[in-house]
Amino acid sequence: MFDEFDEIFDFRFGPFHMGIFPRPFKVSYSRTSESHIIKLKLREDIEKKDIKVRLLEGGVLEIEWPRKKKGEEIPIE
Repeated sequence: MFDEFDEIFDFRFGPFHMGIFPRPFKVSYSRTSESHIIKLKLREDIEKKDIKVRLLEGGVLEIEWPRKKKGEEIPIE
């Protein structure tokens, strides 16, 4: 059921896959007596209008935000 979530908790072992690799976000989980709370720490330059949230079949919550652009765009004529 949660096969696609393996990347979030990326613990690799063996001679070529050792260590924990950083993600573009940090995750924290807490709960109260009445609810569960998941917090994602994104880049500070992300705006509310750029975030898309969808509830998919099977109870999967999908959150999408833009990637950070690297480099400079140079128009080609």
